[in-house]
Amino acid sequence: MTVVAQEADSLSAKTPGQAVKRALLFPGGGQFYNGQPIKGGLLIGAAFASGLLYIDFANKYKNYDGNDVTQKATYLKQRNKYGWWIGFVYIYGLLDAIVEAHLHPFNDIMNEDLEKPTQKEEEK
Repeated sequence: MTVVAQEADSLSAKTPGQAVKRALLFPGGGQFYNGQPIKGGLLIGAAFASGLLYIDFANKYKNYDGNDVTQKATYLKQRNKYGWWIGFVYIYGLLDAIVEAHLHPFNDIMNEDLEKPTQKEEEK
C-alpha cells in the first residue's frame, strides 16, 4: 500500500501576517480570521461600547458649563479611561490574533488521531 503525503490546505493554514492585517482593520478581525467568532464579537462589542462611552464623556466634558470643577474633571477622567480601554482592546486583539495564528498548526496536530499510523511507520 502506498501512502502519499498531502500538502497542507492553503485555505486552512493561518499565518500570523494575515492575522495582523485583519486585526489592524478592526478589533476582533484577527479572531474572525483565526476561526474564533465569539471572541471576535466580544472584542468588537467591547471596542464599540468603549468608543460610545468615550464620545459620551467627551461631549459631556466639552459642553459642561457649570461651576463645579470636580464634575468637569470627572468627565475628563472618564473620557480618558474609555480612551485607554479602546487602545487596550485593540492591542489585546492584535496580540491574541498573532499568538492564535502561531498556535493554529498545534491545534490541528492535537486534533489528529494519535493511534493512526504515520507514513514513516507504514514504510517500515
